[in-house]
Amino acid sequence: MKVAGFVVNYNMPERTDALVEAIQASVQQDCDLYVIDNGSDLVEHSQYSNVLIKPNCQTTGGWLAGLQAADKSGVDYGAYWFLITSAEMDGKEDPLTPLVELLEADPQSVGVHPALTKDSTTAWKHMITRRGDKPRQTWMIDNIASLWRAEWFDANGRFDPALKYGWGIDLETCWIARQQGRSLWLHEGCRVKKVTDIGDTMGRMRMSAQARAGLAGENMREVLSARYGHDWWERMLNENVEAEWR
Repeated sequence: MKVAGFVVNYNMPERTDALVEAIQASVQQDCDLYVIDNGSDLVEHSQYSNVLIKPNCQTTGGWLAGLQAADKSGVDYGAYWFLITSAEMDGKEDPLTPLVELLEADPQSVGVHPALTKDSTTAWKHMITRRGDKPRQTWMIDNIASLWRAEWFDANGRFDPALKYGWGIDLETCWIARQQGRSLWLHEGCRVKKVTDIGDTMGRMRMSAQARAGLAGENMREVLSARYGHDWWERMLNENVEAEWR
């Protein structure tokens, strides 16, 4: 299975370079990386950038631009790997190959993510590692280093560009998968670390983390309530969710 990996970077060249180099050092799986510079305007873009966007079109627009570049390549990708610069990898443990092996072994699976390290900062505590080395089924995966089956992902419309800040695309995509009886997984055999709001900490975002969270939350509520009704949050968190997946 050939993989297209997408790293979206806005003013974070150091973290982008570190992420790409860790992937190059550890990943055995056949993977083409599309490193998207999303209108960096405070510092130079990553040395590995091969998709350039101006102006900044936010997280979802960056990933969709990467997908367009992959489409133009003519390569028949079996899976898409979405990464953000809040992710950290050590360059020793392969964070991708076990995910691909799971998709290849289980035709019902559509999304899989490495477990997050204990010191990760995340609102989604179910993604934190519970030890061991086996995959465990779950109800939702965030897009920190998520791998999606390309055929299924394409057939279901990819990510919604209206959810431009990236908030809500995880909930909607995973909810659609569960509604169709497809499975989602966290893989304890590989781990990544998430450092929340690192761009704000480094002074690279042109707005505070609090301000961006406000815009992203408002965007998510507006789009998803218009599409699914006022109870969209409760539905996406609870429909077709088994207790052991929490």
